[in-house]
Amino acid sequence: MSVSDSASSRKASALRFADAAELREEGELVRGRLVEVTRNTWRHGEVVAQVVFLLRLWSRDRPGWSIATGDPGAKLSADPDTLRGPDVGVVRAERRPRGRGVAGWLDGAPDVAIEVVGDTQSVSDVASKALEYLAAGAKLVWILDPQPKRVVVYSPPGLTTVLGADDPLSGGAVLEGFACTVRELFDVG
Repeated sequence: MSVSDSASSRKASALRFADAAELREEGELVRGRLVEVTRNTWRHGEVVAQVVFLLRLWSRDRPGWSIATGDPGAKLSADPDTLRGPDVGVVRAERRPRGRGVAGWLDGAPDVAIEVVGDTQSVSDVASKALEYLAAGAKLVWILDPQPKRVVVYSPPGLTTVLGADDPLSGGAVLEGFACTVRELFDVG
């Protein structure tokens, strides 16, 4: 049974976080509707791994941060419920959820949400997701687009910056001391 079949077999009412926790299918909950998330490519995974590697190097000397990957659940809004999973999420350690199911999902957006544009995703869909993270309290969102090797940086109150491969990327006031070139994010061999 596909994600859409499961969702349509449920009541016509909007799905809640508890409903999403019971589903076996992969997907994100967007305004009460389960939205299918496609399997990513190996290249996508390599870029995500590189981002996590660079962030882990940065965090070694800066305790108090939690970095998660693998689409960790973030409850962005309720009534209707929205549960998103960034490719990489960075939060202060005290915000790290410790439970299972709904209790294991982050309340609100990560401090930093990072998305890598996948083969089947449109840049506009990923940009919409970035705005959802900001609306839910993210302090910084990076959208990595592997094909042109560029990063779009979103920060409150609605600032957007586009960086090319040779441009420096900074963590700003959120991830103080983090810096690399955009090219380094995509340098996976």
